Amino acid sequence: MQEFWGQLALDKIGFALAATGYLFFFALLLTVKARNVPRTLLLGYALSTVCWALVYALTTQPPYQSTGSIWLENSRILLLILFLYAALHDYQTQISAFLQRKIVWLSCVLLLSWTILAQLELVPLSLLLTGQLLLCIFVLALLEALYRRAGDARWQFKPLIFALSVSVLFDFVLLAEGSLFQRVDAQLWSARSYVQLLMLPMLVIAVRRIKAWNIRVYISRDIVMQSSLVLAAGVYLCLLALAGFYIRYSGGAWSELLQATFVVLGFALLAALVLSDNIRRKLKVFIEKHFFENTFDYRAKWLELTHRLRQIDVNKDNVHQETLASWLQAIGYTRGALLRYQQQPKVLARINRPELTTEEHEILERYIQDYQHNSWIIDLKLSKDPFVASLPSRTTTIYTQLIIPIHAKDGLWGLCLLDAEPHLQLKLNWELKDYLIAVTEQIASYLFLLEANNKLMENAQFAAFSRMSAFVVHDVKNITAQLGLLLKNAERHKDNPEFIEDAFDTIASSKRRMDKMLAQLMNKERSEDNQSRFEVSELIEQLIESRCQGQLPLPVLRRHEPVMLSLDKERFSNVLFHLIDNAQYATPDDGEVWLELTKDAGMMLLQITDTGSGMSADFIQQRLFKPFDSTKGNAGMGIGAYDALVFVEQLGGTLTVNSKPNFGTTFTMRLPLN
Repeated sequence: MQEFWGQLALDKIGFALAATGYLFFFALLLTVKARNVPRTLLLGYALSTVCWALVYALTTQPPYQSTGSIWLENSRILLLILFLYAALHDYQTQISAFLQRKIVWLSCVLLLSWTILAQLELVPLSLLLTGQLLLCIFVLALLEALYRRAGDARWQFKPLIFALSVSVLFDFVLLAEGSLFQRVDAQLWSARSYVQLLMLPMLVIAVRRIKAWNIRVYISRDIVMQSSLVLAAGVYLCLLALAGFYIRYSGGAWSELLQATFVVLGFALLAALVLSDNIRRKLKVFIEKHFFENTFDYRAKWLELTHRLRQIDVNKDNVHQETLASWLQAIGYTRGALLRYQQQPKVLARINRPELTTEEHEILERYIQDYQHNSWIIDLKLSKDPFVASLPSRTTTIYTQLIIPIHAKDGLWGLCLLDAEPHLQLKLNWELKDYLIAVTEQIASYLFLLEANNKLMENAQFAAFSRMSAFVVHDVKNITAQLGLLLKNAERHKDNPEFIEDAFDTIASSKRRMDKMLAQLMNKERSEDNQSRFEVSELIEQLIESRCQGQLPLPVLRRHEPVMLSLDKERFSNVLFHLIDNAQYATPDDGEVWLELTKDAGMMLLQITDTGSGMSADFIQQRLFKPFDSTKGNAGMGIGAYDALVFVEQLGGTLTVNSKPNFGTTFTMRLPLN
């Protein structure tokens, strides 16, 4: 009985396990939709291996000495040879056309003849084993040829060649030893099934890697991870057992104590490793990186994104909108927003989503506070994320799943918010993070180049403005010369009525020309900073009295508090004049323009309100602060609002606009009192 169980443990169980493993492999191949020669022959090889292992597991047939054994062995090796033929040649043909190839049917005839001779016992055992040995050598030659022909695809074929080479080399050793001693060694024969079983995972990896065969065997990541943990634990326990045996063998009187202590510590370490979330995460990432296909075809996606960005017309006003659309297409999402961060987020573009909610603003403020200097992508649907877990419970709908930072050299440039329908949302894992980082780098480079291009265009426009100033200076010189000549002749002709009349005409003409030049030039030359401390309400009243009386409606300072500022008084006065002048220009003569000056939390708060034509949200977003874009035609240069915004932001303040078409406009300026 003991001998039976020993034989069962070494021999029968091994073949039973091999039969189970290859039956599982056969079932996986059946689920593949591809219909080609390699898949068909691989099915046959897997099924023949199942039958081969079952026969040896359930019967006591002597290997290579019975009819069933000879037919099983030669059937397996014939299918393997045909499979390698298909891998070496045109694998896209039909199986019927493949079988008609001369080398295919010739191999079948030769191997069938050899099998019949062996079955009729016309060859001795030693010659039979030698013949099987030559078949192993032939298979190894085919494997070597396949490896050479793989070329750049060798990485795909390596697991296949390794698995089959190990199995055939083991058979080679078994047959060589049997041919030499005219018997099959029982220990090597018992180990044969385990070798076949251990090489099976490499075959699964191979058929997934080799793209040309179009075989897609799916195995769950979780199953692979759990199986890997079990395999690693099994290897660990084997090493533990060997180490324990060595301790007991060489430990002397203390051997049992040392062995028990070692085993307990070993199991404790194993439990700690298996239960460690960190190790499990690293193992899962390793498995997904090396055993499974990527979710994205990075090469195709990269080329598609590059092509789409190249198609964007940078001269149009919807550049950011198109950029956001490219970002959404790259990930397959449908909703999103692109934000520029300058002291606070500013929406540059949004697609298929409403304005940011109050709760979204709070989330972004928290994110910027925590991750302003980190490129950390947040998935708001991932409750296990520490950032998400720290957020208060939501009371409104959030139209954002992914928060992606955009960093420039000097810090956070902006944010991209992405979202999609629940069934389209992707889980934020290591692969999606890597892909989003790559996409973000590409789009960020485009956005930075766009900003640099805009600055170059502005500089070119300012250069044109300077050239225009030169022409104005030329005209001023002419007017000055004209007035100088008038003064020179005044001493001699001041009593001449005709001279006096002509002088008035000359002065009136010069006045008109000066007014026209000033209206075009808008007096934008900037002097060096000359800070002074002054009371703002007094400056406003002086400005209204001296410079704003030539146009209706007359502005009024309705309410004011004493506010002191220390800055460039002249430039501040010019900024206020342009804002008030724009308000007068947009308001009919019977309308109203008024100012209110207050203080709020350490800031000066100045509001300039009119009852004029107002502005649309799109105009404010796209054109209001765009330099050299004027609604006054040739009467304006379009740099007043732009200059006001730049001036206020340089001082650390803000300039906001609240307007509605046909209902007027309110400019709100905030400046720090210090």
